[in-house]
Amino acid sequence: MLRNLFAIILATIIGLAVARLVEGVIGGGVAPGETADAKALIGLSIGYFVGAFVAAGLALLIGRRWAPLGWLGAGTVLFAAVITLLTFKLPLFLWPVSAAACGAGGWLAIRLLKGAMQFSASGKTESLFDD
Repeated sequence: MLRNLFAIILATIIGLAVARLVEGVIGGGVAPGETADAKALIGLSIGYFVGAFVAAGLALLIGRRWAPLGWLGAGTVLFAAVITLLTFKLPLFLWPVSAAACGAGGWLAIRLLKGAMQFSASGKTESLFDD
């Protein structure tokens, strides 16, 4: 139980840091009260995708590849995206794009790391490279 809690806390912190880093590098960020240009909007979308991927992947690796932890990690990045969308003057089409980017990042991490819906309490899981 504590391992899962630690997985989500660490995945949230690192996933949001990576999302902000990518959005700052690609788009340059958005200042309060200003309208965002196309480069900033692309940076936000890519940042949400990469942040959700990192958060979900890290939560899966720490939490024994239990898929709900991956979805929760990606959901925290989506929650941060919603807060950003509510705070700044951003176009309405960015709402579904942000939701799709977070969902796609979480889904891709779960698929690549072979996350399972059933929790393995014994700690014995398949290797990442087993088929």
